[in-house]
Amino acid sequence: MIIIIIIIVIIIVTVIIIIIIIIIIIISSSSSSSIISIIIVVVIIIIIIIIIFIIIIISSSSSSRSIISIISIISIIIIIIIIIIIIIIIIIIIIIIIIIIIIIIIIIIIIIIIIIISIIIIIIIIITIIIIVIIVIIIIIIVILCFNMISGIQCFK
Repeated sequence: MIIIIIIIVIIIVTVIIIIIIIIIIIISSSSSSSIISIIIVVVIIIIIIIIIFIIIIISSSSSSRSIISIISIISIIIIIIIIIIIIIIIIIIIIIIIIIIIIIIIIIIIIIIIIIISIIIIIIIIITIIIIVIIVIIIIIIVILCFNMISGIQCFK
């Protein structure tokens, strides 16, 4: 009985360690945020410690407990771990998506502001050019009219 429990514990711990390694690899390759990966590792280590304690309690209690009950408890614990891991991964994905959306919105706003500013600058340049052209035309017309008079000097007096 004790040997079977030890074998089950070894198998479960091995599986959990493999899952931890896979999750750490996935997280470290997908996002550079080390805080999230540290949190996940801490949570998983706590879960492993809880599992080991539960198994020790079960094995130290009366030997009337059947292997089926132990296996069922272990399977429930594994399911809970998998659910927690899935939830953590989903939360990380949601956070990454939200950050990407915010970055896209900020880029769009910056592009719109740049377009508006450039349009305003172009309009100001066009208006100043028109004003300068009108002033030059007026000056040319005045000069031509003055020089067309009989006495061009009187125009400037």
